[in-house]
Amino acid sequence: MANDHREEPGKGVAFWESVKKSDKGPDYKGFVNLEMDYRAGEKLKLAFWLKNTSNGYTLLSIKEDNYSKKMEAQKDKPKEVKPRVYLATPPIRVQPPRHTDIDDGDIPF
Repeated sequence: MANDHREEPGKGVAFWESVKKSDKGPDYKGFVNLEMDYRAGEKLKLAFWLKNTSNGYTLLSIKEDNYSKKMEAQKDKPKEVKPRVYLATPPIRVQPPRHTDIDDGDIPF
């Protein structure tokens, strides 16, 4: 079954199991490519969206909901301070002074 899903870190997909091996089998099966590391006992939060494929199938689009985990990880890191950028002022064009008191008759050529 073809789908439009691209495998990206923190995202996944689950497909409807139309043929189950038993009544206790899962309704959807799929995967998530994890973006962050987790320890045993730590909760992995997920978000789900129902999407339709170009072939007319329905799937669950899954995203790793790691906003809180990212904020916790960044809390311990020093913040990078970006330097301010000062734009140079454009060059000032200065006209040479015009001397009106020069007599052109004094020029020997």
